[in-house]
This record gives sequence, C-alpha cells and structure tokens, in this order.
Amino acid sequence: MRIAVYCSSRKDIPQKYHSTASIVGQWIGSHNASLIYGGMDLGLMKTVATSASNAGGRIVGVVPVKEKAMALSLNDEEVLAFDLNDRKAKLILLGDVFVVLAGGYGTLDELISTFSFLTFAGDTHKTIILVNEDGLYDPILSQLNLMIEQNLLSTQNMSRLKVVANAQECCQLLETLLPPTE
Repeated sequence: MRIAVYCSSRKDIPQKYHSTASIVGQWIGSHNASLIYGGMDLGLMKTVATSASNAGGRIVGVVPVKEKAMALSLNDEEVLAFDLNDRKAKLILLGDVFVVLAGGYGTLDELISTFSFLTFAGDTHKTIILVNEDGLYDPILSQLNLMIEQNLLSTQNMSRLKVVANAQECCQLLETLLPPTE
C-alpha cells in the first residue's frame, strides 16, 4: 500500500505533532507500506519519513526541482516535480491512501486538491484520513458541513473523508484499509 502523507515542513511546531507524525510513520514502515510525501528534510516531513524508514518502509519523496538540495537523504526514490501543482498531481497519482497531519496552507491546499481531484475523477477507491488532533481542522470541517447544508457539496462526496482524532485512530483506520494478504 502506498500512503501519501501531507504535513508541515515548518520547524518549531509543537512536539505533539512530531509525536503523531512519528507514530504514523512507524506504522507505515512496520506494515511494509510505502510512504509518499513531499520529500523534504524539514519539519513533520522529516519526522514521518525518518520514522517510516527506521521501521523498514520504502520512502518516496516528491521533490520540487528548485528545492532538490533540501531533499531528505533517506528517500529511497525521488520523483522530481516542476512546481507545487505538479507535486500535488504526482502525490495524488502515487498515493492509494492519503493521511493529512498537522500543517499550514500548503497542507490545506493538498487536502482540498486531493478531495476535489478524487471527487471529480469519480475515484471511490482512495480514502483521505484527516487527523484532526486537538480540533486543528474543526474550522475546515465546519465549512464543509455548511456547504453540505447549503446543498453546495454532496454528503456522498464527504464519505471519502475520514476524520480521526489522533495517531492511534489513524493507524487503526489504516489497518482496515490494508489489502488482504495472499
């Protein structure tokens, strides 16, 4: 399974978010999955990738060409992207499941772009897991629910977005999405 993780590249963010990224990365690596992520040696990206790598996972970084020098050395594979739109498209193409951890406007952009793309493409096989730790994403969830109330968004489309409260719930949900072993 290829798990795309969207998260912050910033430093100096609360330790609780690093702990969550570490738990998710460790789960990915210990379950023989591949991590698909932004590829950078920064912030939560580094934390999730390092944890996945240490647990035996395969690490695929989707790195903007102009930022290649900042790529994490642990990446098993680097997919170069021309710009951020190309990067998002490649992350969406490569991922089977999408996990959204704490992040800023870039992470929100990835969440909404993935949600929009999968809905528009009619791809019902891919799931987005939103880790809403301490209510970080409550405002965006309120906005989406308002759009449903105003008949601007279908509840059916919202079913692809699974909201969990923490890393443990995320890992439990990932467990249910694992393909059957042969």
